[in-house]
Amino acid sequence: MRLWTFQPEVVYRKLLSDGVFRCDPKRSENIREFQFYKAYDWLVSEMKKRIGNPPDGVKYPVWAWHTVDWKHKKPDLRLREFWYSKPMVCIEIEISEQNVLLSNEDSWHIVLNDAYLSETEADWNAFDHLPEERKSIVKVESWNQIFDIEPYESDWFCKGRYIQATFWELRKDRIVSVRHVMPKYR
Repeated sequence: MRLWTFQPEVVYRKLLSDGVFRCDPKRSENIREFQFYKAYDWLVSEMKKRIGNPPDGVKYPVWAWHTVDWKHKKPDLRLREFWYSKPMVCIEIEISEQNVLLSNEDSWHIVLNDAYLSETEADWNAFDHLPEERKSIVKVESWNQIFDIEPYESDWFCKGRYIQATFWELRKDRIVSVRHVMPKYR
């Protein structure tokens, strides 16, 4: 499976020297600064169920893009999503399907915000009327919808437009190409 991961140049240099890169939670902005531990821990439990346990010492996954704007191809680096304030690299990799968990990036934000994932307004209304003690369970169960990546768009919901990939480690021997991305300020 072809994927594209955006990483700081320091990660790329580490990958070249060590032959492997694994997420360091102490250096991850999303985990450390934004406090997304609950969402990441839930995703890790799903990865273990769906693609197997991580190598020893690995706690959190590496992220990449599979699909951007409905297309499975290298992301257009001119898009606002890919603007960075420090030197980055876009690493194109080839990785075995069984080592990757794909998910709907738009829906992932619902998990990050610890909210209920509803595909319809009626679904949301039904959730809203649940007893409080059931809401927490139903909310977490709803998160499994992020793994349904078949393209779909309605006035209420969209999936498949942006598909992200998570895997346990990035290996040097999986690199297809590398593109250096100059900083762009928002």
